[in-house]
Amino acid sequence: MNKYSPSSKEKKLKNMFDHIAKKYDFINHILSFGIDFIWRKKAIHLLYKFSEKKDLKILDLATGTGDFAILLAHKFKHAYITGLDPSDKMLKIAEKKIKKSFFEERIQTIQGYSQYIPFQNDTFDIVTIAFGIRNFQYIHSSMKEIYRILKTSGILVILEFSTPSNYWIKKIYYFYFHFVKKVGNFISKNHFAYNYLKESIFSFPYYNQKMKKFLKYHQFDPIYMQKLTFGIVSIYLVKKKKKLILNTFN
Repeated sequence: MNKYSPSSKEKKLKNMFDHIAKKYDFINHILSFGIDFIWRKKAIHLLYKFSEKKDLKILDLATGTGDFAILLAHKFKHAYITGLDPSDKMLKIAEKKIKKSFFEERIQTIQGYSQYIPFQNDTFDIVTIAFGIRNFQYIHSSMKEIYRILKTSGILVILEFSTPSNYWIKKIYYFYFHFVKKVGNFISKNHFAYNYLKESIFSFPYYNQKMKKFLKYHQFDPIYMQKLTFGIVSIYLVKKKKKLILNTFN
């Protein structure tokens, strides 16, 4: 495989995460009141329920500062985990956490992009994406890569923000993210970053029923899907189809 050259959009996003890396965990945990850990643990609990338990190879895409990868290592005692992320500075923080957690032998990190995953076909049993899929700049290319590197019947789990269906919850949700944007901008001193956070959540087109259709288009069969916290976050658990079938996505 040739070395991947990121686009200008990908470089801009990488630079943003590099800039906020040191304050990223603090801001996220404060603004979510710690609920983000509960969401992650719930997704991993469901993954554990529906997957094999031993000798697994797991790829954690958009691993960031490594929280999800470390939780995976705690739950899956015999798994080997690779955390991939574009941001070098986020990965440096992840590596420190991994060392502190004594998981250095079972978790490795690698700098890279979701639309060019530097592994051979059928390498991984599981791929996880926690709050990262909306940041994929070329989402269809990324999904093709995920399909390629997953083993047949391998599992993909996505944890991502979604839009609540209840009118009043939706109103509160919009107000909350306006607050998040203001506080995040103030603490991080990076106005682009938390403006982008809000915009990326509300402009992301694939959630709930649209996400199901999107995943089926990319040759994944649903296993289990669940909304959390009044529908502001959703978990999608799907399995790679055995045979590629051509279809259309609208």
